Amino acid sequence: MLQNTPNRLLVTALAAITLTLAACGAPKRPVETEEVLLGRRNDMQERLTTAYRKGFEDLARDAHERYLRDAKDAVDVLVISGGGDWGAFGTGLLLGWGEVKAPGIPRPQFDVVSGVSTGALIAPFAYLGTEADLKAIDDLYRNPKSDWVKPRGLLYFLPDNASFAEVPGLEREVDRFINMDFAKRVAEESKQGRLLLINTTNLDDGSQQTFRWGLAAQQAVKDGSVTRLQNILLASSGIPGAFPPRDIDTSLYCDGAVTSNIIYGGAMKREDTFGATYKRLYPGEAVPKLRFWVILNNYAVAQARTVQRTWPSVIERALEVAVRSSTTIALRHLYSLAEITNLRGDGEVEVRWAAIPNSWKQPVEGIFKEETMRSLSDLGHQLGATPEAWHTEAP
Repeated sequence: MLQNTPNRLLVTALAAITLTLAACGAPKRPVETEEVLLGRRNDMQERLTTAYRKGFEDLARDAHERYLRDAKDAVDVLVISGGGDWGAFGTGLLLGWGEVKAPGIPRPQFDVVSGVSTGALIAPFAYLGTEADLKAIDDLYRNPKSDWVKPRGLLYFLPDNASFAEVPGLEREVDRFINMDFAKRVAEESKQGRLLLINTTNLDDGSQQTFRWGLAAQQAVKDGSVTRLQNILLASSGIPGAFPPRDIDTSLYCDGAVTSNIIYGGAMKREDTFGATYKRLYPGEAVPKLRFWVILNNYAVAQARTVQRTWPSVIERALEVAVRSSTTIALRHLYSLAEITNLRGDGEVEVRWAAIPNSWKQPVEGIFKEETMRSLSDLGHQLGATPEAWHTEAP
């Protein structure tokens, strides 16, 4: 959920850390050597690379079957960014998009869905893609509860605390929605070759880790437990220092936006991309069109405002600008990859993106405010129902 007003939470956390650093005692978790951690990171990266190669092969096979039936069929990738409570824009846009009819671009069933931070919470519902699922997540964002985020009390700054805030309401909502029935539905969809990716940040080895949530759902069904599924979502949306980090497997994880605010396959080698995989499996055949749909749950660029000469104001603003700038760079990189793919003959790639218009202003101060979240949901719904929502050129 890293971005916009939650940056103030980070500023407070940084202040608390600064004031109490000297009082920190020995860490409670067993300390592992750098060699062990790096070895584990390498093993994990190898497993992830193998899993993604297999995932793209399954995706290519499914696309090939559809392409044989309809040469106009495209492979659609939905990318949902972080943005905290401003994720209400994305939930509203997805609902409004469902109202688009020809000759516009109707909302497709997405072959790949990726989510980061607040986008991670939205992604599973967009992946399932029914009107009921999309309305459920939009209703959640339109009706925030006061206990979604709660300070730990007067002694929130003590260094033994996992974070200076708790998220009992958010944990309750995740527990309510991400149950075994939900996991079974996601697991079945993932068996059809569709991919659901959730980005997190591994604090121990300092790496980006993108979980294949569909495979995790399959494993959850086998294990009879959805705890790991829930922890992946809570980790991805966990503002570092403000919200509790999450233990997953043997490592500690936090907000996926720390390492990348949008996930689009930018780190993949050419031979592992969809186009190259398709050409390897079906040599001599045309590669289906690949379409990226990127939802930015924030302004595309930071809005101009006067910053006071105080360190909290400077840090808050710097964090805001840093996240926005890195997201813009990533989106420009995606456009560059699309152009390179087209030039290489690895298939036609289109990129479209939508963001909160600069004309929208936050109606009330604070985070997780109903008036703000409903305003954004309404705005997203209105834009999603029109072709004007989607930009076709890089920001």
